[in-house]
Amino acid sequence: MRPVDELNVTRKKFTKFSGMLIAVFALAIGYFQLLSNDVNKSIDNIDGIGHGDIDTLKLALNSWRTNYEAKGGSPELLKLSLGYSKVLSKQFTQAHGRLQFNLKNGELVFQAKGLDAGEYDLWLLDNLGGSVLPEADDKMLHLGRFAAEDGKGRLETRLERSRLLGLSMDTVIVSKAGENPVENVAIAGAPDLMLKLYYADKPWLTTAMGDFKDTVADNVFPFEFLLPKAANASTLSDLTPVLGALVAKGRHIFHNETFAGNGRTCGTCHREDNNFTLDPNYIMNLPAKDPLFVAETNPALAELENPVLMRKHGLILTNVDGPNVDIFRSVPHTLALSTTIARETIAAGGEFEADEDFAHATGWSGDGAPGSGSLREFTEGAIKQHMPRTMNRIAGSDFRLPTDAELDAVEAYMLSLGRSKDFPVYQISFNDPLIESGKVLFDTKTNPVINGEPASGETANCNGCHQNAGGRSSSTKANPTRNTGVENMKVHPARLLQPDMAYDGGFGVTESACGPHRDQVCYGDGRFNTPPLIEAADTAPFFHNNAVSTLEEAIAAYNSEAFNASPGSLSKDKDRSVKLDSTQVVALASFLRALNALENIRQSDMLDNQAKRISNNATARELARLGRKENQDAIRVLKEGVLGNNWKAVQKLEKADYYQGLALLAPVQALRNRILALALDQKAQARALMATCDPSAIPASTVVVPPADMLYSCSEIGL
Repeated sequence: MRPVDELNVTRKKFTKFSGMLIAVFALAIGYFQLLSNDVNKSIDNIDGIGHGDIDTLKLALNSWRTNYEAKGGSPELLKLSLGYSKVLSKQFTQAHGRLQFNLKNGELVFQAKGLDAGEYDLWLLDNLGGSVLPEADDKMLHLGRFAAEDGKGRLETRLERSRLLGLSMDTVIVSKAGENPVENVAIAGAPDLMLKLYYADKPWLTTAMGDFKDTVADNVFPFEFLLPKAANASTLSDLTPVLGALVAKGRHIFHNETFAGNGRTCGTCHREDNNFTLDPNYIMNLPAKDPLFVAETNPALAELENPVLMRKHGLILTNVDGPNVDIFRSVPHTLALSTTIARETIAAGGEFEADEDFAHATGWSGDGAPGSGSLREFTEGAIKQHMPRTMNRIAGSDFRLPTDAELDAVEAYMLSLGRSKDFPVYQISFNDPLIESGKVLFDTKTNPVINGEPASGETANCNGCHQNAGGRSSSTKANPTRNTGVENMKVHPARLLQPDMAYDGGFGVTESACGPHRDQVCYGDGRFNTPPLIEAADTAPFFHNNAVSTLEEAIAAYNSEAFNASPGSLSKDKDRSVKLDSTQVVALASFLRALNALENIRQSDMLDNQAKRISNNATARELARLGRKENQDAIRVLKEGVLGNNWKAVQKLEKADYYQGLALLAPVQALRNRILALALDQKAQARALMATCDPSAIPASTVVVPPADMLYSCSEIGL
């Protein structure tokens, strides 16, 4: 009997048996349902965070701290970035600013660039009403005036503690001289969740994960009171309850809060059951009344989207180059954000000084967020762009702005999603030789030199920008922006439908040339963020413009003239040109599919184990459903590879899927947990059939190994 036939027979037998088992078990222990109502609900709230992972968020704090201090921030020296804000700025500007404030002696240094010539005022805003929008009832403190010449301005002053008492630094604003923040905002910046937690006192001392260390007492810094703190963070020594509550609240806001707008939420585009992104096949199955289609059902919002480009190519109108330039982009997933938001710096080996103007690497072009470029302010911009009731986009009537507490919670949720580390690729050995050969092709930084010449075709040069298949540079350990020539490909599918569609210039808004013949105007310097590849097989189509449909096509794009003639193929004078034949493309794709499947299984296990801890049946079933979806994704990405699909592992995953389906029917926690345990065992067997992991493996000379805290251990990925 074939293995598949044997599995089908086993399923039929088990279906009959399980039906009887569920009925008998339910009668025997049905009273457990009554007991479940008495379980501590706060535990349910912390555990019922979906794909969120508190440990991932804690590690994000550590990563943030390392990056912040590498840029000169410290317990004594506060650093804050300012920039154009979609919700606050009076008009579009490319200007940016950097504020440095000494919490010990009150010295303030502010530098700006990109401002029009003239005089400007610097303000500190304390949002008394909770809204991020400056209002007349808010407290405002004028910090000083400076002049801008040749685009540059500078202010140095020493603030007196007595002037600041009773204030919190919710927002720092630059306005035209003589106008206050209610009347005029040129650029702005605000402390995000990470900064608030960094300057909270007690969590530095004895947090469970060692998130913060070597703090000093409050009274050493006379101005420390100025920084707003995350709710309750300064009253606890263990961050877990605080972060758990934040993630749970953020998940609710992300997927349910419409901000008094057109009915959309953050989750309308970043779908929890679709790897936090959108694709045309998923869109095809949505009901006609889904808020995604509001431009088709509400005449006042007819220009909010292009329904054809959205339905056929999964492209969303973004206006990232200003309100009058229609740029259409795919929806980037929000998984593993904590590994990809760190900016490259010149000091760490980065190539572009402009990258340092932004707090985080967000959006497809790296400068996708308004204001300082922080993840927090990305949320503000998304609400105004995608959720208004009319195209006027007026705060207060077309949508409501989020409160500081809501922004903190959403940031916590987004940073808790997916991986907190990359996979230790050089330690993993895949049992399928095709997959293993793809790993070797991938895990090399540059073309080897043979007889004095680079041997193009011997490697795929992926490791340089995608170390360990993540989204971090092997040189800078941060998220690189690169011009890889994507906008210069010969056929752009969406442009065939709309020939006058604007070319996407990527990072910045400087006028430049785009297109296969470089004869089209676009705005930017061609650079885009480097996405992580561990999740790639799950998140087709590919690139910022959804130009190709399959993983193999995305890899083959690096064989093209568009890439090999781009600045990205010659980074830092190193030849990274690519010349792969079809078999190498298949091997690389097989490797990425296998890696994606391992991450799917890890996520599925996490969700199943969450479901096991939950006493509330509805919440537990929701988590189990999401865990099943992750497992189904693992099955799908392996099957799509055809070659190197690990058929024995797929059979185990399919059996796990069957158990997960039964667990959804279980009427009580005890039965659900027994069935989920069977599913977890099948997934563990599948993992073992796919790969092994050796923590003592010695990396090849061509492999660059990152710091240990950037990599999962073998045991953390279940190998």
